[in-house]
Amino acid sequence: MTNTDMNSATGTATGTGVLDAALAAAAPHDKDPKKKGKARRRTAKTLAYLALISTGLLVLAEPWLLLPVAALVLAISLWD
Repeated sequence: MTNTDMNSATGTATGTGVLDAALAAAAPHDKDPKKKGKARRRTAKTLAYLALISTGLLVLAEPWLLLPVAALVLAISLWD
């Protein structure tokens, strides 16, 4: 038999573990998903801080720009 062995005591077929080994082996093009998620979070965090800093600089340069920023924050907080 190719993919199964007969168990002589019970007469039932049991898997040889070929499928388990194939499932356990990762594809060579797959990267570590843990590292990918970590890099994505780091990028998102960096972009968020850059947006916050640039908004702060714009508000310091032109104080009236605080009104649309406050309106945007209020709209996001009230969003359902």
